[in-house]
Amino acid sequence: MTNKKSEKTNLTRRTALKSIGAGVGSLGVAGILPGSLGFAQAQSSAPIKIGFQKHATGIGSAYGRWYDATTQAALRRINNMGGINGRPVEIVTEDDGTDPKRGAEVLEKFANQHDCDVAFGTLFSHVVIGSSPRAAELKLPYFVVSEGHHVASGMLNRYTLQPGITDVKSQVQSMAPFVANNLGKKSHNDLS
Repeated sequence: MTNKKSEKTNLTRRTALKSIGAGVGSLGVAGILPGSLGFAQAQSSAPIKIGFQKHATGIGSAYGRWYDATTQAALRRINNMGGINGRPVEIVTEDDGTDPKRGAEVLEKFANQHDCDVAFGTLFSHVVIGSSPRAAELKLPYFVVSEGHHVASGMLNRYTLQPGITDVKSQVQSMAPFVANNLGKKSHNDLS
C-alpha cells in the first residue's frame, strides 16, 4: 500500500525542470520576457540625444565643417531607417572652439543642460586631452575621432573611446624603415 502523502511530494528533478521550462516558454510566447522574440524593444520613445563636440571655430574649423556634413547625413539616414531600436536620434551640436577648456565645458553642457546620452567629437588631440577628464567625472561616454596615440596608450580613461583608431604614431613607426631605405636616396639624375 502506497502512502498518498508521499506520492504528492515526490517531485523529481526532471519534472521540476519541465515545469520551469514550460513556464518560461509560455512567458516567451506571450512576449513578456525581454528579447524572447529575437529582438529588443525600446523602453522609451524619447529621442536618443547625442552631443556633437564640433570644431566650428578655431584651428580645427575646416575639419568641423566636414564632420558636421557627415554627421547630418548619417543622422538623416539613421532616422529614415527608423532610428536606433525604434527611437529617433537627435544631434545636439556645440562649438568647442578647438580649445581644450571649451571642450570640457561643452561636455558639461551635454550632460547637465542637454541631457545627452553620449557625446562624440573631436579630431584635435589637445581638445581630447582637455575634455576626457570631464567626460569621466560626468560618466558620459565620449567617442573621439582623434588619431593621436594618447587614447590607444591608455593615457585617458574608460569613458573616452576611440572606435576607429588609425594611430599615427604606429603608422609612422611601421613606415619609417621603408621610407629610410627606399625614398630620398636617389638623385634627380637617377630618375631620368
